[in-house]
Amino acid sequence: MNFFTGFFKAISNSFKGFSMLFEKGLWPYLFYSVGLWLLMWVGSIWLFTEIASQLANYLNQQLNFEEIPDSGAILSFAKPFLTGYFSLIMTWVFKIIFWFISSTFTKYLVLIALSPLFALLSESVEEKTNGKNYPFTFPQLMKDIGRGIVMSLRNMFFEYFLIVLGFIITLIFPPLVIITGPLLILVSWYFIGFTMLDYNFERHKMTISESVKFTRKNIGLACGIGFIYTVFMWLPFFIGLMFGPALAVVGATLSFLELKQKETVI
Repeated sequence: MNFFTGFFKAISNSFKGFSMLFEKGLWPYLFYSVGLWLLMWVGSIWLFTEIASQLANYLNQQLNFEEIPDSGAILSFAKPFLTGYFSLIMTWVFKIIFWFISSTFTKYLVLIALSPLFALLSESVEEKTNGKNYPFTFPQLMKDIGRGIVMSLRNMFFEYFLIVLGFIITLIFPPLVIITGPLLILVSWYFIGFTMLDYNFERHKMTISESVKFTRKNIGLACGIGFIYTVFMWLPFFIGLMFGPALAVVGATLSFLELKQKETVI
């Protein structure tokens, strides 16, 4: 499956989630993530905003631009800017950087915390789709939770690595932001999609290496699922918080089942 075929297939299957959620009685899953996400989001934004402000103030104090002479020094001409606007600019630079970090961190915390519910939703979608029933057992639930945590941490590590690499490249070659920016967005979509697909991988007894192989083979599919998740999470009035995760899980499950039926999973 090429990138664009998989991408639009994921979007199409995710929108099928509306009928799946309401017609199949799965709508309670819409409400589980709202409270937890809000708590973590507000807390992390506040924390990282404070850290950004403190770092900017510390940097300003260490540089001590007030001691620059009003005239006769190399930086005298820039003193009004450095004392008046530098701290403000650096504060916002740090806030943007830490916002990016905190949004990624919060995203994975929520995915880890809600992994048992998302696993159950994915299982319910498969049961409603093809009638296959997976009996509930506590040991299997613990295994699913452990697998979800491991995969979320793995994906978070790789995403952070690529984010840092992208920032370094952009700092060295600023014009490359037109390339690194879109690539980092695709990276974020990919790892979200990977996480949503993994609920199916675990249920179908796929190893981590098999899961990685499948996702790399279907990059467009993973990115499409991540795209839906991201777009809905930006919608106001809790609409995104309610529908984003649930639709992504449904889209990932329906897409996986279609590929499995065609025997192209691995």
